[in-house]
Amino acid sequence: MARKRWTNRDRGYLSRNYARKSRTELAKHFGVSVDSIAHQLWRMGLTKRDKWDEERDQYLRDNYVFLMNKELAEHLETTPIAINNRLIRLGLRRNFRWTPEAEQLLKDNLLQMSDGEMADALLTTPDSVSKKLRRMGLKRPPRTRRKEE
Repeated sequence: MARKRWTNRDRGYLSRNYARKSRTELAKHFGVSVDSIAHQLWRMGLTKRDKWDEERDQYLRDNYVFLMNKELAEHLETTPIAINNRLIRLGLRRNFRWTPEAEQLLKDNLLQMSDGEMADALLTTPDSVSKKLRRMGLKRPPRTRRKEE
């Protein structure tokens, strides 16, 4: 995707509407990402503080373990960076503790389940599963292709 060239007209529209419209709405208007809008507003000195109330904080507390920052940001109409900063301020961390039971699940299902499926079962990320498999020295056998005759 090509980078957006911001014109004076675009900047004027942003400055007139950034307080009234959500970043999601502005992103749709310009055909760019929410992060692109946030960056342009920052460059223009038009930072819009997200209003964190108890309802939004509670949504984070209830869902941060199950959803990625990008998904939380879409629901709360903010940026993933704002979500990360708020999680830090609330003291919410996604530390997954590997238990012997979780390690056994990896061993038992290595050949039947993908990293993503095991991650869903353990409520962690596929990246965390793949790193743990490497540390445990567990590898899937290479896939073999059938020769077409």
